[in-house]
Amino acid sequence: MKRLKACVGALFLILFAQSALADHSTKPLISVLAPEYCSDVKGRTTITISAPGVSKIDVKTWKPGGRFGSMVAVGDINLDRDGTGTFVFDADEYPHGPITLSLSGSNAKNEDNCYVQLYNLGGIAAGAGIPKDAPPAAQGLKLVFADDFDGPLSIGSGASDRYYDHKPPEGKTDFSSIPFVSHDKPNTPFAQVDTYLRIRASDKTKSAGLISSIQNDGRGVKVAAPAYFECRFLGPNAPGSWPAFWIMTDYCSPERNQGIRTPCDELDVIEAYGGEGFKRPNAYDKFMISPHCWNQGDAGVKTAKAAAAQLTRPIEMYKAGIPTTWYESFHTYGCLVTDTETVYYCDDIEVGRHKTLPLCKTQPMFFMVNLATGGGWPVDLSRYGGTIDMYVDYVRVYGK
Repeated sequence: MKRLKACVGALFLILFAQSALADHSTKPLISVLAPEYCSDVKGRTTITISAPGVSKIDVKTWKPGGRFGSMVAVGDINLDRDGTGTFVFDADEYPHGPITLSLSGSNAKNEDNCYVQLYNLGGIAAGAGIPKDAPPAAQGLKLVFADDFDGPLSIGSGASDRYYDHKPPEGKTDFSSIPFVSHDKPNTPFAQVDTYLRIRASDKTKSAGLISSIQNDGRGVKVAAPAYFECRFLGPNAPGSWPAFWIMTDYCSPERNQGIRTPCDELDVIEAYGGEGFKRPNAYDKFMISPHCWNQGDAGVKTAKAAAAQLTRPIEMYKAGIPTTWYESFHTYGCLVTDTETVYYCDDIEVGRHKTLPLCKTQPMFFMVNLATGGGWPVDLSRYGGTIDMYVDYVRVYGK
């Protein structure tokens, strides 16, 4: 995912201004002492909080019910004079698998949110796995690829591997500030957990992760328009976190490969820049959709700008009628590419559309999923113990 800091900064200029108006502290008020971030929990679990200067912490998490589920209050934590307190989280009443506890508090001058990623070994079923029905946007198309991540991972550069573990070709344009690491390395960022693919970014292991549906020579899963791509995942919200699901036209096959100058189109179905407060991307309920026409001269720049102008960015999930954010619960992100229009969806709700880019009309497309860090924004995972997780439930691809 080729990025220029100046371009990314321009996209969020208005968000910077908004965050500057709110007197957010650059130093977190809230921290969790136990259990460890990204750890496993089961049953009644004591959560220990430290928040000096804060009298009360509100705790919420997602619970299924109805179409979207909702954020529900887990409880309030009254802190002692030293700013410490505990509460018991009954994990069995909440979804099995990855969950996020949202902790909010304030003092006289500042407010703060802390997002605690945990994995619930018990709990209730919450709709994980590939649905039986095709998504509405894929009507008239045929399922050509699906992965529920319910078996051993097949990630690498071998002839039989399902995914490549860098941005092809050969990771020459890998972009994460914490580097993408191959699955065959001791510090692999990938793990298969229950029926999920977990991608971990870690200061401790110096690794982050990306999977590509094609290999360095163009072999793999790719589909020509009309086509529909979708991915269901839960991402982390930390300063500098960068979970994404995106599509590119094939630039690796021998008949197209011109090195790093190969013309290609890119559709960022979701780029979720993490972090809140002053000098942060100010995530809240927002994420970015971005079209690009790479290595296509002035005409490509003009086309990409025209497509971006047709979108209302960033996408605001609450305004779209989606009551939870990309880091509070799982959501399904989809993209339909036709000969004329490209349409983006979140949970089957249309959130944007533009005219289809030129190469997307004529060349097959492949997908990538990643948990990167950076994107032109400051990275600081220290609040979360240097470790953040992205959980991918499934991917599906439809075409002719």
